[in-house]
Amino acid sequence: MIIDTMQPRVVPAALGAFAVASCVFTSATATAQVNIESVRKQLDTESFGARVRFSFATYAGNTQGVNLGTSGIVGGRIGANTGFVTASADYARFSGVTDVQKSFAHLRHNYEVTDFFWWEEFVQSETDHFRRIQVRALAGTGPRFALFETHKWIELYVGFSYMLEYTSIDPSAVILEPALVHRLNNYVVLTIKPDERVVLSTIMYYQPRFDELSDAHVLNVSSVEFKVTKLLASRIDATTRYESTVPDGVKHADLEFKSSVELKF
Repeated sequence: MIIDTMQPRVVPAALGAFAVASCVFTSATATAQVNIESVRKQLDTESFGARVRFSFATYAGNTQGVNLGTSGIVGGRIGANTGFVTASADYARFSGVTDVQKSFAHLRHNYEVTDFFWWEEFVQSETDHFRRIQVRALAGTGPRFALFETHKWIELYVGFSYMLEYTSIDPSAVILEPALVHRLNNYVVLTIKPDERVVLSTIMYYQPRFDELSDAHVLNVSSVEFKVTKLLASRIDATTRYESTVPDGVKHADLEFKSSVELKF
């Protein structure tokens, strides 16, 4: 939970060192988790939170073009239990044809053991025409720690978990990776709020295979959110994705910039 003081709270050194060591700072949705920190913060003071976004995006890398997208995230809290569900889809128009290029759904549960330690479970499914992914489904579980947090302006969290991942690739593509793999999911989250109307956040994921550490997924999502009114916000997201093993004809790295309008409930 977020504490009601401007004085920072630091997790004991032994726990902090353990969590940082396991998290490997070079580490959402590579195979991604999702950035749910904005709704997570809302649920520190409310029992329900929801966001709906409408966006315009430009892409470089495997995805070439201009897309319109929509996404939604809903969260709720009952006692020590917090749940989130989010879904999104991107629609693109190329050569006069409109098609759904990507879809994504993520469900996560957190149980608050102490005020700086949570246990998480999550499941996720995604499709991506540009990366030749017919379906990628995963499930995982593990702890989350608050290394540093203040009520007013800065917070730092880390998490790590076991993750089982299944990927079905387009039959016309070739990839030197098993369909079912076991990964270690590590992430670091930093949130800075320099002003009541501005929130800066970045989340970094690093997801190596247990049996082949050189096969890793890396994802970073950095965001700037500007509060316009109590219910309306504008945000910019920059997403960088890297996968060390990809199908033939697919690039290892993707970069996406997205500008969106967000309605908060």
